[in-house]
Amino acid sequence: MTPLHPIAGTSALALGLLLAATPAAAVTVTEAEGDTAAQAPMGSSSYSRFDTDWLSDATLALFATGGASPLFATSSTVEVRYLGTQATREASLSFQGLALFDTRSGCNFATALVDEFCLIDSIGTARTLGDLATGTTLDFTLTAQPQRLGSPLDQRASAESFSSLASARWIDLGGGQYLLGLEEGNDASYNDMVFLVSGATATLPSPALPVPELPTGWLLAAGLVALAWRHHTRR
Repeated sequence: MTPLHPIAGTSALALGLLLAATPAAAVTVTEAEGDTAAQAPMGSSSYSRFDTDWLSDATLALFATGGASPLFATSSTVEVRYLGTQATREASLSFQGLALFDTRSGCNFATALVDEFCLIDSIGTARTLGDLATGTTLDFTLTAQPQRLGSPLDQRASAESFSSLASARWIDLGGGQYLLGLEEGNDASYNDMVFLVSGATATLPSPALPVPELPTGWLLAAGLVALAWRHHTRR
């Protein structure tokens, strides 16, 4: 058997180290799926819009005392469905920089004040996050725009960003489904924007036990010893 040439061995080692250093695949997101859902105002505001298949006034009231711990992915995919808003200002939801939903698309505050039948076209649609590691913390970002219309209570002077880890509450529906409500004001209702998250858990999943590996330095040293021994025995 022809001994491994030192240059070839070095190249193979370099290739192995390069592959080991390759980062994990980036999270992906699908295009929006599904149709605009039936929706209606809920609560005390005529400009709110919520998916009537999933939500009611009674359900919205539960968010104030909902769970506050983080949610985690149970597999490589998590589906997020938009269910509605009662916030006056326009906002967008994202995950790790990936845009998911515009929360008042097609029916902003000004339009809703004069058109009680306008629909938010993103309500009822869903997008799927892919290539997640099991146990990934589901930290969504809500970016809300300024709102200078309406009463002083409705107005917001500047844009703000909110993390779901600090500004959300959830309701466990069972089967890995959670209603997730975000707060963008100061009334602590946690139902300003509501989403359905599927494929999640509030308990951090146990990671798979890693296969023990020898440190790279040991493997390199063992390879050099083997090459030296082979060269010695052929002399």
